[in-house]
Amino acid sequence: MTDPALLYRQAHTALADYRLPDAQTTLLSISENVIFRIDAGDGRRYALRLHRPGYHSAPEIRSELAWLDALHVAGLEVPLPIPAHDGMPLRTVQCGDGVTRHAVLFAWMDGTEPTSDIDPAAFDRLGRMTARLHGHSRGWTRPDGFIRKIWTPDTMTGPHALWGRWDWVPGMTPSAHDLIAQCVRQVDAQLAGYGMHPDRFGLIHADLRLANLLVSGTHTRLIDFDDCGISWFMQDLAAALSFHEDHPHVPRWVDHWLRGYSTTGTITQADLDILPALVIQRRIQLLAWTGTHHDTQQVHSLGPDWFDGTLGLCHAWTRGRLLRDIG
Repeated sequence: MTDPALLYRQAHTALADYRLPDAQTTLLSISENVIFRIDAGDGRRYALRLHRPGYHSAPEIRSELAWLDALHVAGLEVPLPIPAHDGMPLRTVQCGDGVTRHAVLFAWMDGTEPTSDIDPAAFDRLGRMTARLHGHSRGWTRPDGFIRKIWTPDTMTGPHALWGRWDWVPGMTPSAHDLIAQCVRQVDAQLAGYGMHPDRFGLIHADLRLANLLVSGTHTRLIDFDDCGISWFMQDLAAALSFHEDHPHVPRWVDHWLRGYSTTGTITQADLDILPALVIQRRIQLLAWTGTHHDTQQVHSLGPDWFDGTLGLCHAWTRGRLLRDIG
């Protein structure tokens, strides 16, 4: 378990490059990354992100920040990186245990994380915002040296899966393995047929689940672009259902998202047809993630039935009933 005292020292080391006299530091969360709230002496507030060691390289993080800057200029409410006194927003800190962490300071964004009890109409707003995000992505010229992870079956559910191997999850049985393997093969074949035309495949958020939204009244803001990368645009809808794919409101969530997206973006029949494949692929990717994080509170909070729920979704997928008879 990470020592909070060590994290505070790393946070203070990162903040030394900013002119924030009398800043107060409060640890908010320890997850993939570590997040601190920073209350400056002049009343301004910030969020400091300490990156998970070894996951993203400095060029990858600088690429994320370049997109965030461009999105901010375009008028989208996304996290705004704050440069240090040298004009650069990315810091690299070392402290005591020999671990190196990258760190980024962001302007504070108000709002609360929604739960699965969210008003389904909020997915209409999310769809609208995602369409704007995708429109920007399609028209934006990426700067030289831009590099982000590519989210395809190989890196999501295949042998080079970045979040772990689904077939190594504790409790995997031969029958469960065969079922999931069948799903993976079918998903791979469908995505190969769907293709990677630029209208379908490009730079996306890639993790627009409920935990990465901030809601304030009727206002929704997008946060945590840490996993933004190159993938299918419809993957952002699949990710919006993460961990709740069998929730009874999923059909309404999807309908509202599509309605909102269609106000400024375009949804084709092929996009609708591929959605179940993307949803089950994401769920299997999350299953792999639970295996590499099985000792964390996040995984424990999913409850003992989450694995069986995943198998139920896989059965629905093989029968062609996913997004129809779930929930």
